[in-house]
Amino acid sequence: MLQPRAFRPHVTLSSSNSAPSFSSSPNPNDSHPSPSRHLHGNGVSSTSASSASSASSRSLKTPSSFAHNYRIAIALIPSALFLLDLGGTPVVATLVVGLMISYILDALSLKPAAFFAVWFSLIFAQLAFFLSASSSLLAAFNSSVAVAAIASFLCAHTTFLLGVWSSLQFKWLLLENPSIAVALERLLFACLPVSASSLFAWAAIAAVGINNAAYYLAAFNCCFYWLFSVPRVSSFKTKHEARYHGGEAPRDSFILGPLESCIHTLNLLFVPLLFHIASHYNILLSSAASFCDLILLFFLPFLFQLYASTRGALWWVTSNPNQLHSIRIVNGAVALVFVVVALEVRVVFHAFGRYIQVPPPLNYVLVTITMLGGSAAAGSYAMGLVSDALSSVAFTTSAIVVSAAGAVVVGFPLLVSRFRIVNFIHRLAFRFLYCCEAT
Repeated sequence: MLQPRAFRPHVTLSSSNSAPSFSSSPNPNDSHPSPSRHLHGNGVSSTSASSASSASSRSLKTPSSFAHNYRIAIALIPSALFLLDLGGTPVVATLVVGLMISYILDALSLKPAAFFAVWFSLIFAQLAFFLSASSSLLAAFNSSVAVAAIASFLCAHTTFLLGVWSSLQFKWLLLENPSIAVALERLLFACLPVSASSLFAWAAIAAVGINNAAYYLAAFNCCFYWLFSVPRVSSFKTKHEARYHGGEAPRDSFILGPLESCIHTLNLLFVPLLFHIASHYNILLSSAASFCDLILLFFLPFLFQLYASTRGALWWVTSNPNQLHSIRIVNGAVALVFVVVALEVRVVFHAFGRYIQVPPPLNYVLVTITMLGGSAAAGSYAMGLVSDALSSVAFTTSAIVVSAAGAVVVGFPLLVSRFRIVNFIHRLAFRFLYCCEAT
């Protein structure tokens, strides 16, 4: 029975098994694509392009404000005060007038005009700084044009960073250009650990002299490394909550990349050492204490770097936590031995030798036990190695041995020390029995 035409199933010629093929040559009309096919292809490509653009736009979020102002303020506000002190009255007057104009424009709701007024204020203030402080910089660096030029560049670079930080305070810029805000934030975090530590060390040298300047630079490097180089989540990138496994932020949300983190690590480890070599090359190997300075200036920041790696500072080296843990343990043990020996020569026997009541060579043995045992126990606790009953017993044992050795070194009464040791043995036996019963 024939069905009505409207209900007959549509069978194409190519899908019919009974339809013969009369020609094997291609159809010449097939060389020209149909308009409908072309429009369909454009629709697919436009859809994929729009989805890609929407995905890239979702990687940025609309920020309300810059979330790391307090970190930037710790570095830039003292630096700005130091530059104002160097520049003097012309710089202060230029900056005050420019900021007043910017404030008036902002009060009149002329946001772009206020933005440019801030930048022009900083530019003219920097020009005034060059005109007023060039002679004083040359005099401060013994008429060395190269060093004065480097110092002037550092001041100009800090002024530029002040302008970048000021730009991040304009919310209209953050809302209209989130990608520019991400770049400015990354620029601040990449440059401040180097420039701020240099300016702080410059101020310290101007105040107390250059004898221990490398140690000041190393200390400031450690502070700003902790503030900026330990991984921080960006204020302007989307926080993918679904990708946070165990509280760990995804790497694409970090402010700094592997290149900046590597440069900060090199600055932390080598710049204080190179600065000390350049400023004290005449007496570099004149004594054992001078040689120990070289050891301390490298291994103290190295130990700090290993401790910062517990907060993710070496995320760019490897993502395997077991490898990072082995790096911390092995390198930390080697660095600790060098630091303890250098501190004994450079500090303990050099400055506090008269307080040691034990004759040599026993004094070297007891001081080494005290310092190496104490630092090893403190390092183990900082690295999180004291986590079970056995490690707690070992930690307590090392603490008592170190305190007893230190008491003998400084001449503490032996009767009191003996009483403390006996008391500790009783407590240790009780804890050991308690651990055995618990297991």
